[in-house]
Amino acid sequence: KVLVVENRAINQLSIKTILDDFGVVTEIADNGKIALEKMKLNRYDIILMDLQMPEMNGFETTDYIRNTMKSSVPIVALTADLTTIDASKFQQSGLNDYIAKPIDEAVLFRKMVALIKNSDKTSPEKRSQTNTSEKEKCINIEYLRTRTKSNPTYLKEMIMIYLDQIPSLVALMKASFETQKWQTLSATAHKLIPSFSIMGMNPDFETLARKIQDFSNNQIHMKEISEMIIRLEAVCEQACRELKDELRKLS
Repeated sequence: KVLVVENRAINQLSIKTILDDFGVVTEIADNGKIALEKMKLNRYDIILMDLQMPEMNGFETTDYIRNTMKSSVPIVALTADLTTIDASKFQQSGLNDYIAKPIDEAVLFRKMVALIKNSDKTSPEKRSQTNTSEKEKCINIEYLRTRTKSNPTYLKEMIMIYLDQIPSLVALMKASFETQKWQTLSATAHKLIPSFSIMGMNPDFETLARKIQDFSNNQIHMKEISEMIIRLEAVCEQACRELKDELRKLS
């Protein structure tokens, strides 16, 4: 059951059409105040929250949900302008993730599934700290097959591109941090971002890469950058191992 908090009718219809295809139950709230009233009467598995709304914007509504209602329901921000995403404000707001408008259906579906799956396992604060040492696979080979229309040639080519490019990007990211080349670090993290969604990986890793990009641009939170680089290196290495196994199967 999904609550969509969006004040523009055309956007409401667009999002509802997408969600109908997902086979979920959708409810609409025209603004944050209405959303809060609905939450008092209903339970939702996830909330899609527009950030720019009259009366009560997305940040204010999320803050109320987290700190007054004490709810840990996953919340995904909807924004038409990624420049409105202030990383520090976003991190403190209690939002779990965000997606740009116009909405990419595959990205939305993947993020919703990942957040709903994790919501019963961990608290919002721990949700982004995915344990890469778990035996669960970090790539989604079925999602890759869908993207390549089950064409084994295309699938092999996509895997080989990942195996060729990602290790060098990770190495450059580490070296840039060690030599304090912040612009290079930011650019490298930016190049890594699409790889997580392409491989059907947990969107938390994309969020980590975006944080590295933002923190390096502002030269802040050095310890956090180091820890996030270690986590991304671990998951990228795991992804490479899994993809090599898949490549052997295809061959």
